[in-house]
Amino acid sequence: MHRSLIILTIFLLGCSTPSRLLTINPIANNNKDVFILSTLIRDHLRQTNGREFSLFELHKNDPLKRISNNFDLIEMKAKGGYISIYFKFSKSRDESEIEFSDQEKEMLVRNNWTEKRFGENYDGEIRFDYGERFYRIKRLVLKRE
Repeated sequence: MHRSLIILTIFLLGCSTPSRLLTINPIANNNKDVFILSTLIRDHLRQTNGREFSLFELHKNDPLKRISNNFDLIEMKAKGGYISIYFKFSKSRDESEIEFSDQEKEMLVRNNWTEKRFGENYDGEIRFDYGERFYRIKRLVLKRE
C-alpha cells in the first residue's frame, strides 16, 4: 500500500509542469501601434475576404484612434504562402499612449516578432496567412536599426 502511494506521488510530481510566465518581447513592447495595425488589418481581411484596403479604411475601423497618426503608408503584396503588408511610420508617430486590454496583452506576447533590414521605403512588414487559414497573423517584422 505504501509503495503504491509513493509511486503515485512521484508520478504526480514528475508529471506536473511549472507555470509559464508570459513575458513581453522588447520589440513588441516598443511597437504597440504595429500590433493594433495588424489586428485591424486581420479583421478587415476576414470581413472582406481579402479585398484590398487603404489606410483611411483602417482609421475608420479604429474607434479608439490608437493608430490615427502613426502610419503614412501601407502596401499589400501577395507572396508565396502568405500576404505581406508593408508599412511606413509617420513622423508624428506616438505609441506611448496606447493602452491594451488583458486579452490584447496576451495576444501581443504570443505573436512572432522579428527584426530585419529593409530598404528606405518601409519600416516593417506584417505577414498573414491566406484566407483558408483565416488570415492569421503569421509574423511581425520590423526594421533593424
